[in-house]
Amino acid sequence: MASPQAKRSLLGGPGVFLLFLALGCTAAPGTQLVRRLFLMELDLTETFPSFCSISKEEVRIVFSGNHYPCQLTFAQYACIPRSWLQVWNEDFLTLLYPCLMASGLPSALDPAYSILLFSKIDLLVIEATLKKFSQQSSAQTVLSDQWAAVLFNGLWMRLGPAFQARETQATRSQLLSWLQPFLLHPVAFDCLTAQNTSCQTFHNLISALNDIYSSLEVEKQRKIFEGMESFLLQEDSGSHCQGEAVPGLNSSSWLANYLGFFLERATVEELKRLVDEPKLQILARDPAALRLVSQLHLMPELARFYTALLTSPPSLNLSRIPDNLICYLSPEALRNTKVEDALALAQRLSKVCFDPRLQLDGNKSVPEPPSWEAKQVASGLLSSFGNFSEAILRRLGQTAVGLSVPQIEGKIGGQDLVAALPTLAQVKGWSTGQARALIQKLLDSGYEVLNVQSLTALGSLVAGLSSTLLQSLPPDVVLEAVKKPEFAQHLTHIPAMLKTAFVEQLALAVPSPTALVRAVPDTLTSGIPSAMLVFSSGDHPRLDDLNSQKWTQVQAAMFFDEVIKNVSDFNSLSPYILHGFTCASASSLNVEQVRQLAMIMKKKNVTLEAEQLSCLAKKVTEDGIPEDLDKYPRDIVLFLSLSTYTKTGDCKHFFIRVGESNLDVLQKDSPLRSKLLSEALTCLGILGTHISKEDIRILGQLACDLDGRYINNSAEVLLPRLEQCGGPFSLDQKEAANLALYSGASPYGPPSRWSVSTLNALRGLLPVFDRRIIRNIPQNVVISWLNLLDPSWPRQNLRAFIQNLPSSRYRRAAAQCPEEITEINEDLVIFSEKELRECLNASLLAANLDKIKTLPFTYEQERAFKNKLDELYPNGYPEFVINNLGSLFKLVTPEDIRKWNVTSVESLDTLLKASSENDDLAMLVINRYIQSGGPLNVTALNVIGSKYFCRLTEEQLNSIQPSALRMANSLNPSACSQSQKNILYPKAKIAFQDISFPKYYKLIQPYLGGAPTQDLKDLSQKNVNMDMETFMKLQEKAILPLTPEEVRGLLGQNLKGLKAEEKNSPIREWIIKQRQESLNALGIGLTGGIPNGYIIINLGNKN
Repeated sequence: MASPQAKRSLLGGPGVFLLFLALGCTAAPGTQLVRRLFLMELDLTETFPSFCSISKEEVRIVFSGNHYPCQLTFAQYACIPRSWLQVWNEDFLTLLYPCLMASGLPSALDPAYSILLFSKIDLLVIEATLKKFSQQSSAQTVLSDQWAAVLFNGLWMRLGPAFQARETQATRSQLLSWLQPFLLHPVAFDCLTAQNTSCQTFHNLISALNDIYSSLEVEKQRKIFEGMESFLLQEDSGSHCQGEAVPGLNSSSWLANYLGFFLERATVEELKRLVDEPKLQILARDPAALRLVSQLHLMPELARFYTALLTSPPSLNLSRIPDNLICYLSPEALRNTKVEDALALAQRLSKVCFDPRLQLDGNKSVPEPPSWEAKQVASGLLSSFGNFSEAILRRLGQTAVGLSVPQIEGKIGGQDLVAALPTLAQVKGWSTGQARALIQKLLDSGYEVLNVQSLTALGSLVAGLSSTLLQSLPPDVVLEAVKKPEFAQHLTHIPAMLKTAFVEQLALAVPSPTALVRAVPDTLTSGIPSAMLVFSSGDHPRLDDLNSQKWTQVQAAMFFDEVIKNVSDFNSLSPYILHGFTCASASSLNVEQVRQLAMIMKKKNVTLEAEQLSCLAKKVTEDGIPEDLDKYPRDIVLFLSLSTYTKTGDCKHFFIRVGESNLDVLQKDSPLRSKLLSEALTCLGILGTHISKEDIRILGQLACDLDGRYINNSAEVLLPRLEQCGGPFSLDQKEAANLALYSGASPYGPPSRWSVSTLNALRGLLPVFDRRIIRNIPQNVVISWLNLLDPSWPRQNLRAFIQNLPSSRYRRAAAQCPEEITEINEDLVIFSEKELRECLNASLLAANLDKIKTLPFTYEQERAFKNKLDELYPNGYPEFVINNLGSLFKLVTPEDIRKWNVTSVESLDTLLKASSENDDLAMLVINRYIQSGGPLNVTALNVIGSKYFCRLTEEQLNSIQPSALRMANSLNPSACSQSQKNILYPKAKIAFQDISFPKYYKLIQPYLGGAPTQDLKDLSQKNVNMDMETFMKLQEKAILPLTPEEVRGLLGQNLKGLKAEEKNSPIREWIIKQRQESLNALGIGLTGGIPNGYIIINLGNKN
């Protein structure tokens, strides 16, 4: 037996395995390795003889695969004599690993046993075993951190010297590819630290890992980076390998030497932890680092940070900035750029940032609008130009999208603009404001839009065309223009009202709705009004024509019933037809057909609404829950009965399905959604308000509805889930989440310790932040976060965040104007209101209102902007200012609006969107439009919409032409007064008079509140199955004369709903005028009618 002294040396000496016990790693340094292994084996043999009581024949049988390897412990394997291990089978590690997992967590001695075991096995045998193990390991093989570290500890002790000795990079990479299953566990890199792996070896390891980088999934790349970071942040030395001279390595190439391609998976904070920022600025500019970064696709936050490192003083020459970073250049970095240098950079920007857009995998995608970052760079670059000649405009290419409206209006000559039109017409991503300014400049310079050639020559600038100008063109001109594919593609991102105007013109140019379907390109499909999708029986579009269009749900519902009757293969229908599914079509199909249809919908990922899912669920489950429910639309489970489902499956499985569905199909406070949550909590046995991580997993989206009590008791597991919910949050959810975040009782810790990545991780909870939380976040973190801010974050939330920043810490306060403000950009966000009043030029503000709209200013700052505009335009704002007010509109007064001239429907649209929170101001805007001569045509009605439709005066409603109602999007006049409904119904009746049933009823239905008795009598003969909601909105005087049989004819299958409403007006008044025997004949239990034998005397007319 080993002496006590020997044991102490083994178990407690310097550098022994206990040092890294928790990590599954042990050190056995230098010349002591052989002696320590000998003592360990001696100790095992003498102290625990039973561990080694195994015969050579048993070892042979186990390693041959004919004996179950789990019968021996890891310690027993470790004490097998070296000579016996030569029968090691290459499959053995694959068979042994499940045994280790089943044995539980590793013991304190297992890391050392790993070294002992693998030290006895021939290198070639280990390599063959590893190769086999890595090949048979799959995504389903779950390696535990602990056992992965234990095995890697022994493997690397044996293979490390062999890895370093390999002469070629290819053979090193091959060896690491076999070790990949272990390297995906960051703790494996702690074994490198424990074994004092040199920086030279680590560099060689990273170089070899670079060779297999592209074959790794993103998640695996990230895991390996975490391990690399752990090695480089050794506790005893801070950031490792920075001060160590390694032969053959340039110390300034640290990023390339020790991070390699895995830099792509770092966050800004992790990079700052590895290297302090001043030194990082030097390392980032190293030629090897620049070559490395040029090959990477950095995440936006890291790309912005790295670019800032390169451009901070002293700035790197812009020509040396890698192409994949130039899209993240800041405006400050581009100031004072010489024109020639700017033009050279513009050509790079056009190629890299705009045309074509690249996906992450490097493949070209369908052209999309340029990114926010790209437009910011273009805008910053063009700010250094004076005037823009034709030659400059042509050389700018796609970068011309950075032109500001003031530059378009003041720095481009009219004739230069006309001459450069072929180039500008190909630029993608113009904002509506830019496009309108360019079109107006063209028109002012004598350009005329008269024919097909002059219309299509506008290209992408067509987005700035006014609907009035378009409607003045001959319809045939518009028809021929949209037939040109390149021009039709430019119509993808034009305003909705302009799409409507195009469709109006096309409808005038073709003879029928069927011809219209063929004539409208798919970029304009959404602009086709529902009334134009009613096809006559002899003139129905070909299925191929319907399949080629991207219909909205409302549009597809107009013809879905007819399509479904005439196809035998549901799989032949596009998703854009399938999402027009109606309950009426379900009633015309048998159960098997509905199930086939539903499975096709799942296969094609069709999005359905609550009503569609509800009737689909009823039909699909008529014969019980299908066994193959996974083949049906995922969200159908929301409308299944729990009691019915649990006949074939347990309730947990049911609620896992519910949690994985799109719960937003149901309104957050709807009875069904509340019922689902209540049943889920009962199913999980949750009686109190404590929620486990497993409960959260099962609840899925339902967890978003848990109230504040659950947050108070389970913030650690619930807040990360709430962050993904997207809101809106209830008041008690906000209060509880706020308290948990402020107190630090959350996974994010107290606000005083938050970082940029913490704020990014809390994106979805930003609305719950209050002043207490925001003012406890470190100042440098807030500033860094604001500088790296993702522009897609909700502006309202950001405004509230900035509003709560303490001015003494973040805001600039100036007794006098310290500098002239020459540019509108994100820097203004930290200016005080006083500074804005004193330093900001009103003309500069007015010319750049489009930029103000994109920045999260506080209400006080916006008030300062509004005051500046009032000073500049005391007699009322011009229309270009009105169109760019954005959030400043909420500061506008009725007196301001009365000074405006709202002459175009485009201005009306912009202002109504800005005034969505103030209906009174919106009506003032509408009245100003009408008073300025604006007609209530199709375009105007679509802009006004149902929200303001019923606030029009009777005189204004009388001016609407029936043809406008026919072509307009669906309007809901239910909120109108009876006198307004009486005006609208006759117009709607004329508008849809040539349309046959049942499509006529679908179109006239919203206007039936103004229908007279005779029209209702006529409808009762048409089998319309009027729903109760519509029936209750009919005017009382039209209902009272109807007989019970006529009411039966109107309601059809909805007749039973009459009973539920019998005590409500106008049903109550109708019942008391009917004979009870006639009511009895309806068979639904109505009471309160005139008893049999009574005589009705009409005293209303004494004559």
